[in-house]
Amino acid sequence: MSQSIFEQYDIFKTMNPIKIQVMKELAENMKGKQMKDAAPLLIAASNKLKSNNLSFTPEEASVLMEILTKDMSPQEKAKVEMMKNIVRKRQ
Repeated sequence: MSQSIFEQYDIFKTMNPIKIQVMKELAENMKGKQMKDAAPLLIAASNKLKSNNLSFTPEEASVLMEILTKDMSPQEKAKVEMMKNIVRKRQ
């Protein structure tokens, strides 16, 4: 039996269970979708966290992006990296 992606990262051993659930739901909802379709799903996940007075740490967000982009082509991953850089520059 293969290991779940969520068992491959040590960060999940100490993460708040609500954050893990939100991350799992997001990963499941993103299956088969392109990143251009991700915005509504990401906003919904963010809102769910906020309703529980939670947010992802930078490390958790990084792991989440790694999980969401694991099956993408190199070109799609490059687009995601470009978007992340644009967002960082605006902060």
